[in-house]
Amino acid sequence: MKRLAMPRLSLPQLPKLKLPAMGGTPSALKPLLQRVRPRWRQLSRQFDARLLSERRLLIIAALAAVWFVCDGLLITPALAQIKSASERDRNATAATQAMQTELNRKRVEMANQMLAAQREQASLRERLEQGKAELERQQSMLAPASEMRALLEGLLAQNGRLRVVAMRTLPPKEVTFTGSAVREGAAPPMLFNHGLEISVSGTYTELLQWLHSVENLPRRLLCDSLTLVSDEHARLTLTLAVHTFSPDRDALEIAP
Repeated sequence: MKRLAMPRLSLPQLPKLKLPAMGGTPSALKPLLQRVRPRWRQLSRQFDARLLSERRLLIIAALAAVWFVCDGLLITPALAQIKSASERDRNATAATQAMQTELNRKRVEMANQMLAAQREQASLRERLEQGKAELERQQSMLAPASEMRALLEGLLAQNGRLRVVAMRTLPPKEVTFTGSAVREGAAPPMLFNHGLEISVSGTYTELLQWLHSVENLPRRLLCDSLTLVSDEHARLTLTLAVHTFSPDRDALEIAP
């Protein structure tokens, strides 16, 4: 059987550099090359004298040393920088996504708050309109404050036997609705309670008829109190206190 010829492993020869005669740097390198070439030839002869397996191991060791140096100086630092940059990019992306998520949550929360405020405002407007409509309806059923005296005097004129003993107005009172709170700077009151007190004298039947006529007025007067007294001559005197509501603050001017 023929034996396969193995390739000869040897160190490469240093190229012969032709240095120019002039120039500072090549002239400075010439002594260095003259010292390196003999050493390189010696190492080449020692390398060629070794067994093939040893030469292979030396080549592998040299390549491993070159790889180790390159890995330590170039590859590993570059990979570390790439990893660090990737980590910073992931952190920045995560922070951006977190900020965007929080921003979206704030937007949704603000939108919900605005919708709730709009619904509350609409509900308040609706209740206010309903309250105003009900107030106007109730007020339309009551006699105006300015007409209380004329109404009562008209009823008295229908029964000429009754005599007016006294008539006076009561100071107007601000109407406070249930659940309303008095606050500094709040809106001015919308309604006032205007009262009137009248005292008439006559017989029991005449006074009773007059009370029925007051109760049957088309536009009512609300009764606060009713007092009936008798003097030593058995003459009855009825004192009636009534009131109505009006948006006017000014008190009624009624002479006794």
